[in-house]
Amino acid sequence: MRRHPLLLFLLLLVGCARPDTLPPEVGLVYPQGGGVAPGRSLLAEGYAFDPSGVVSVRVNGREVLEAPSRGKPLVAFRFRLEAPSSGTAEIVLEAEDGVGNRATRRVAFTMDNDPPRIQLERTERLEGGLVRVYGRVEDNVGVERVVLLEKGRYLPLSLPKGTSVPFAVVASPGSVLIAVDAAENRASRRLP
Repeated sequence: MRRHPLLLFLLLLVGCARPDTLPPEVGLVYPQGGGVAPGRSLLAEGYAFDPSGVVSVRVNGREVLEAPSRGKPLVAFRFRLEAPSSGTAEIVLEAEDGVGNRATRRVAFTMDNDPPRIQLERTERLEGGLVRVYGRVEDNVGVERVVLLEKGRYLPLSLPKGTSVPFAVVASPGSVLIAVDAAENRASRRLP
């Protein structure tokens, strides 16, 4: 008699189990879309997730998921992206889980030839021969990072990312401000 309640409980569990009907989640970590330098080859990275296990990830129809990762719920993948020389490019990411559900995601890239623009708006002379410089870095796709090169050392500035990034920096005269956009285009400007 004890087996019947246990058997009933197991049947209820099996009856409550829901089949996996959702497609996998798939996306890029780098680059995330936006600007890519034209004609460049870069290593793109992404992840796919599905509780049933990811068995395939394709980029423009080509399999990029390595065999040891197949069937795992969370997988990382890499592939080489060849950017065309101009215009807009689109890649198609496809992922399939262990029960046959499929997801498709399109990621568009704009070929970005233009380096960021560093605008100096105001300069103040400080004690000790230092200067405080106020300005703005602008880019059509997005400013990724700004670095100060001072006395042979690279000092990253803690600034937000965006298409127009204001800054204020205290440095020695002659230091160089370096701005990098999302496509790795660079611009530099010597401080007065």
